[in-house]
Amino acid sequence: MLQHLYIRNYALIREVRMDFSGGFSVLTGETGAGKSILLGALGLVLGERADTSVLHDPSEKCIVEGLFVKPRLAHHPLIVECDLTEESEWCIRREVGANGKSRAFLNDTPVTLNQLQSFASQLVDLHQQFDTLELTEAERQRELLDVMAGLLPQVELYGELYQEWRRQQALLQELEAKQTRAQQEQEYQLFILQELEAVDFQPGEIESLEEKVRIGGQSEAMIAAIGSAAQQLHGEGENLQQQLRRIQQALSPFEKNETQVKEWLDRLRSVDLELRELARELDRYASKDPYDPQTLAHWQERVSVGFRLLKKHGLQTTADLLELQEKLKQQIQTHQSLESHLHALQQSTSKKEKSLRQQAAVLREERKAAIDPWTKKINALLTQVGMPTARFGIALEPTELQSTGADVCSFLFDANYGGGKGEPNWQPVRKVASGGELSRLMLCIKSLVADQMNLPTLIFDEIDTGISGEAAKQVGRLLRALGVNRQVLCVTHQPQVAAKGQHHWHVTKTETNRGIETQVQLLIEPERVEVLARIMGGEPPTDLTRQNAAELLAG
Repeated sequence: MLQHLYIRNYALIREVRMDFSGGFSVLTGETGAGKSILLGALGLVLGERADTSVLHDPSEKCIVEGLFVKPRLAHHPLIVECDLTEESEWCIRREVGANGKSRAFLNDTPVTLNQLQSFASQLVDLHQQFDTLELTEAERQRELLDVMAGLLPQVELYGELYQEWRRQQALLQELEAKQTRAQQEQEYQLFILQELEAVDFQPGEIESLEEKVRIGGQSEAMIAAIGSAAQQLHGEGENLQQQLRRIQQALSPFEKNETQVKEWLDRLRSVDLELRELARELDRYASKDPYDPQTLAHWQERVSVGFRLLKKHGLQTTADLLELQEKLKQQIQTHQSLESHLHALQQSTSKKEKSLRQQAAVLREERKAAIDPWTKKINALLTQVGMPTARFGIALEPTELQSTGADVCSFLFDANYGGGKGEPNWQPVRKVASGGELSRLMLCIKSLVADQMNLPTLIFDEIDTGISGEAAKQVGRLLRALGVNRQVLCVTHQPQVAAKGQHHWHVTKTETNRGIETQVQLLIEPERVEVLARIMGGEPPTDLTRQNAAELLAG
């Protein structure tokens, strides 16, 4: 319950203090006096945004404080999040500085605007003049039905499963697209891998065979050259060894005469021995056959294949080809793993969808079960507020899975059902209900929804727009009855509604030495008669309008 409201330096308000009670309170005042300003200031407390345009005096900051009494909010998540103590009173303060910066406090603890909005929404339901348009929105209609059916917890749990299903669907679509690309790539990768595995190169093989091919291609000429060298060393006819022996024979007689000659002869004998050994080695190598042509052809073919693959893939060595081969194996294994993951995700997504459809079907049945008793109550209240021929109905149409189920909810209305045989001429509320009819319908709905949502404070801004006379009187009675178990505040222009208030605040616009200011006064009985008389008959009130006002209050 809103117990106290303090406003300073807001729009036309210099400073206002209001102490509220439970039950039904009304706020009246001439058009432009500042009733909407009061609600605007209260909106700041409830988390609405503000800027410097709200400042009465641009050189000072604006302060709005609301003191609420509601022990059940001690377990709101914000209490834990902000480490607040469990208290029965909650003071919400908004400050708007001259620089436009806004701050919010809960029991002097700073909070964000989002936190404040979440917290305050549990304290007050503020129904403003154009909120009746909510009745024309399918989502809001469905929400109101769920409130009356007591389905909000189930819908929330369903919504969490739905969001998880949607995330899985998105991931599934992404994986399916990836798999499509992977399948296209995999065909080519598998072809390349099979080509590499068929060749089966060993580490360093291309480079080794290239060297063997180079050598093998020259083997025949090389053996011939070696044979010729061996022939020159010790073959028939004049050879190097024979020439060397003749040189030794020529120098040998002088070996003892000259030391130098002896040294030369020693070196010649050593060369002779080396040439003999070399001649034997050349003979052995020259006796070999050249490389086998088939083996050489095989080597040449593998080197040719290797070079082709290196060029095809822009690589340099056998090691590069083997690295590519291993990479392709891993990629193909990844594709296979992706396919397995995709299959598992498809099964999980399908299972979640099945569960969602089952839960949506349960929600639909429970919604259907709630429609008849709720519409009966609404129609009884419509009669009470002066619309005896009006009928309210609800249609549920199946739709695809969505975040709240698989239903589209439509509020239907017939303002002129005579109560005869047959069904009313149902039309969507948005098409056929007038502004006054929407206002009364919204009041009837909120009077029932309030019990379900257990809101401590309901504030109505001109809910009685477009009605008068007996209908206005019945609206006043309904608001007063609604205030039996909670606090109800209503801004009204209707004397019939104002007369039903247990507490009456009157808003005026007064010229002071500081300029035009909005002021608020809590009226006592004689003052209420005077104000109601002015609402009924204008200025100045007559004795007759005063008498009518007094009778209205007494009634």
